[in-house]
Amino acid sequence: MSYTYVIERSAAQAAFQFSLRERRFLQAIFDQIAAAPFHTADFEEPGDEGRLLLTRYFGPFSITYWTNV
Repeated sequence: MSYTYVIERSAAQAAFQFSLRERRFLQAIFDQIAAAPFHTADFEEPGDEGRLLLTRYFGPFSITYWTNV
C-alpha cells in the first residue's frame, strides 16, 4: 500500500528556513515515514480528537505524525 503525507503550514515554514542539506534530509525522512508509517515509534501519546500520535527521532529532528486508516 502506498501512503502520502501532509505537513502543517507552521512546520513547512520552519523547514523552508533550513539549509538545503537539512531540507533534503527532512525530505528523505518524510519519504521514509510514508514508506513505512507503522514502523515502531520512539514515542507514542494520545492526541486531540483521539488520534494516536507517533514520534520518531532522526538526528536533530523529531517528527510527530499519525496514520489515517
